[in-house]
Amino acid sequence: MVGSYYQGDGLGYNINLTLKVNGEYSAECHGCLGKYGEAAGQWTLKDKQIAFQPSKETGMMKGHLKTLDILRFHKRWIFVPADERDFYDQRGISRLSCFQIKEKR
Repeated sequence: MVGSYYQGDGLGYNINLTLKVNGEYSAECHGCLGKYGEAAGQWTLKDKQIAFQPSKETGMMKGHLKTLDILRFHKRWIFVPADERDFYDQRGISRLSCFQIKEKR
């Protein structure tokens, strides 16, 4: 689970999420006009979900990360926002429907 993940459309809505081994997380939302907000705090595993306890949230990230459903896809973890599960169920896996691991370059 620990690592860097991405969700977005590549244009106006892009979230980079980092889950750290010590239970901390950080996230930033970027778009064509720059940085729209950030969040940081603690993350925990709860059943088959990641739950966030923010200590900092600004801009578009206020209240954005609550819980993510944990799923496996081709031997990799993906995280679907629990409150957007219908979108994922209808459209399937995509950069916009779920967080996916960022490949190291």
